Amino acid sequence: MSQRVRTALLFALVCWIWGTTWFAIRLGLEGVPPFVGASIRMTASGVFLILVAFILRERWPRERIYFAHVIVQGILLFGLQYALIYWAEQSVPSGLTAVLFAVVPIATAIVAAYIFKIEHLTFANIIGLAIGFCGVGIIYWSEVVKAAHAPAAGVAAVLLAAVTAALATVFAKRYAHGISPLATVGPGQLIGGITLGILALVSEHADPIRFNATSIGALAYLTFVGSSVVFLAYFSLVRSMSVTRLSLSAYITPVIAVTLGVLAAHEQIARTTFLGAAIVFVGVRLVQLRSSGEAP
Repeated sequence: MSQRVRTALLFALVCWIWGTTWFAIRLGLEGVPPFVGASIRMTASGVFLILVAFILRERWPRERIYFAHVIVQGILLFGLQYALIYWAEQSVPSGLTAVLFAVVPIATAIVAAYIFKIEHLTFANIIGLAIGFCGVGIIYWSEVVKAAHAPAAGVAAVLLAAVTAALATVFAKRYAHGISPLATVGPGQLIGGITLGILALVSEHADPIRFNATSIGALAYLTFVGSSVVFLAYFSLVRSMSVTRLSLSAYITPVIAVTLGVLAAHEQIARTTFLGAAIVFVGVRLVQLRSSGEAP
């Protein structure tokens, strides 16, 4: 199998799995506090992948940057990002959450260009950023102000989660050269699970936990498919694709998520939200454009 075909298949797998996880998170919250559910998911997946790494005799890097990389991914990507998403999905429909999270490419472009300075934004890219923000404004007006389908705090939490994902991804692209996905994901998810567990102990120690067949099934799917499989594929793609091109998955996952949310959970999304999402996607496309003299 050629590298191009392998990359395309991994990209399709990532898009499909992430498109379904938004709805699975909503199901997993039935009777389970958000930080508790997210902590169990990440801790179980992290332990599983570390065991797999030892069985496969994975080489563990000893450089300082490796430990910094794992800590950043653990706290930001696997910890804070999922704390915000799980908390938000208590009140924000899963499809809308995925639509809002589609601003990841915009956040990634800003972080890559202005914080880590590993990419350059053209005039068209900057116009795309402005258009994308206008789209987010329309979504906010549609869902928070007019239709009241979601609270402002929940929407803000999803947008902040997109920023944390962008920071973690660009950090990995900048500093994690030569570090295998297995050496990253297992320890990173374990750190994320511990971070989420601390949040659960602080804020949810008095909340009841009532597992049922639905929440257990969703948790199992999120642990082994939505955490172990998808992040191994994702960090494999980080090594072979540009971060902005990889973030194009944000075009696809909301479509899957909205379809599942509407058909399976009867979620409501305002018509003007789709207009806002289309404007966001136009902005994302402009952000992805590269000048003719820039290397792919």
